[in-house]
Amino acid sequence: MGNSAKDSDSAEPAAEGLSKRMLKTRLSITRTARALTAELGYNGFTIEQLCEQVGISRRTFFNYFPGKLDAIFGHSSDDMPEGALERFIAARPEGITGISPTLLADTVALVLEQLTFDEQAIVCTHGMFKVAHREPELLQRMMQMGPKKEQEFLDLLSQREGVPADHPMFHFLAHAMRFCCMKAIDNYVANAGAKSLADEFITVLTAAKELFSQPLFLPHD
Repeated sequence: MGNSAKDSDSAEPAAEGLSKRMLKTRLSITRTARALTAELGYNGFTIEQLCEQVGISRRTFFNYFPGKLDAIFGHSSDDMPEGALERFIAARPEGITGISPTLLADTVALVLEQLTFDEQAIVCTHGMFKVAHREPELLQRMMQMGPKKEQEFLDLLSQREGVPADHPMFHFLAHAMRFCCMKAIDNYVANAGAKSLADEFITVLTAAKELFSQPLFLPHD
């Protein structure tokens, strides 16, 4: 009933060495683990129960993940459509120095790709995050991964724009996209999917854009 492997053979393989079938299995493990966590809590199910739902053996599980917590958080690349990051970088207009005029639109396109990749998987992940406040193991891992994921996004922007990752516009963009995504998912769940996640995201983002299109200061007589 343990939640971690006991030997070095359990180390997860590099993504580059996985076949499409193996990638599909890895993704199924993570999505099922997140669904069980959202429903039962981190300690509410065992690896054996997880494996039974996925349709794999315990030994197979440890070929992909060293433990249950790792399976729950999975791989960030599994949550993104293939080639999305490459398309985002390639979309930068040529012959421009500094922040490109299409950065916001290209970032929105990137987020929309992710939101339309698998709505139910995103909602399931959101449900898992909702229970994290009462699950010490989940909360600790989230606190560790949050800054790491943000830095990865800042580094992506820096790579694309050729500007240092600590540029204030990058930080604002990162926080704005995260807030709009979380609010869109909240609205999607509250409205029982009446609108797509993408539409909910655009609605929230449009409201933000309208606000920040107002002048920062009022004219003085």
